Amino acid sequence: MQIDVMLALQDRLKKDYSKKNQLGQTALLRVMLEINQAVVVSGIARLEEYEEDILIFPMLCRGLGLVRNGVEPKVIETILLNTALTNDVDLLESLLVIEGVLSIQTLQAPDVTKELLLSYFSLDIQDSVRKGLQDLKLNCSEVLRMEEVEKLIEKTL
Repeated sequence: MQIDVMLALQDRLKKDYSKKNQLGQTALLRVMLEINQAVVVSGIARLEEYEEDILIFPMLCRGLGLVRNGVEPKVIETILLNTALTNDVDLLESLLVIEGVLSIQTLQAPDVTKELLLSYFSLDIQDSVRKGLQDLKLNCSEVLRMEEVEKLIEKTL
């Protein structure tokens, strides 16, 4: 994420660094990592399977809808930033959603996404969050099938 986006969020959004708030974001983190895993393995089309699971996370829902529609990453980042600012979304939630959506869109390896998103949590909370995510099987060794690669290439042309 660009520095200017981080500064805009930092200065304008409510900040709750409490342990309760950070641990409360674990459900959001879990859903994004599950989606990230599914998309890396099977392609962007898998996003449709998660539509109902993400309804409780309106900003994530909006971001993944933009990904499904093929919107450019910078435009998605701007829309999500504006959404966070306009709706006074919590800073941690905003950062997680923006980074998570962009990681999903760029087919970032789920284990890398996990570490990236965990970096937004305070160090004393990270171990607790990791333990809460232990049951997730983030398998990054499977590659996209050739037809999924071809679909992705066609979308970018």
